[in-house]
Amino acid sequence: MKPMRLHHVGIVLPTLQKAHDFIEANGLEIDYAGFVDAYHADLIFTKKGPFSSPLEMIIPREGVLTKFNNGKGGIAHIAFEVDDVEAVRQEMEAECPGCMLEKKAVLGTDDIIVNFRRPSTNQGILVEYVQTTAPITGRDVNPFESLGEAGKLNTSWHPMRLHHVGIVLPTMEKAEAFIKANGLEVDYAGFVDAYHADLVFTKKGEFSTPLEMIIPREGVLTKFNNGKGGIAHIAFEVDDVEAVRQHMEKECPGCMLEKKAVLGTDDIIVNFRRPSTNQGILVEYVQTIAPINRSNPNPFEK
Repeated sequence: MKPMRLHHVGIVLPTLQKAHDFIEANGLEIDYAGFVDAYHADLIFTKKGPFSSPLEMIIPREGVLTKFNNGKGGIAHIAFEVDDVEAVRQEMEAECPGCMLEKKAVLGTDDIIVNFRRPSTNQGILVEYVQTTAPITGRDVNPFESLGEAGKLNTSWHPMRLHHVGIVLPTMEKAEAFIKANGLEVDYAGFVDAYHADLVFTKKGEFSTPLEMIIPREGVLTKFNNGKGGIAHIAFEVDDVEAVRQHMEKECPGCMLEKKAVLGTDDIIVNFRRPSTNQGILVEYVQTIAPINRSNPNPFEK
């Protein structure tokens, strides 16, 4: 399978106001907006950047997505860009009959057609495959116009780029199976003492964020999603993680998880904003402090 790049991360939010508040709180910038008939939902895409995929805010008007996470919303899926979504469907169905959600790709926003692989066949992760079929439209749309004054966005205090998407998997075997099934490539690996977990990062691309596979050895992460794993968080890169902590604590006292940034892999320090203060989304803020350590072996090479 051809190596895939991350097209976007899909986040379900129950109302336009909550989407607005999440964008504002995290210093994001809107690229374009649209509507998907197949899933009865408004969509808002944030801007992509160098080595950074956009976010897709999904605001369902009716149907099954209104019940996602008991109506509270959350991180719903990751999406990979492919050249031919039908060819991907055929290849995956040959390997795993019945694994794809749609018999035929459906229209997303005006520029893409999409299909999904069922989470039950993909280590519990809902993955979308996206084929670009036309130019992007909707860049002249204000998705929050209906909110009036409450829908105005302040100038971004710090436009952020998506550093990675964190996915918890209960074992190395399941992490390897997910990487193989989705045509991903390992970049580097490490261990985080603060969270007692092995980490495996996939390769990033020109406008594509890597994935971070988190394989906990012990502690609270072993219980994530009742031990089954899943998409745990999104992470933004910042210049100064302590300055971000101070800014966010000023706006929302007690919102940050750590009093002081903790060491992630050897190259980064990190802090998190509590989901209860951020529309139910766990967001990590990452500051690079050293070169990536690629000396650790690929854990999946025999």
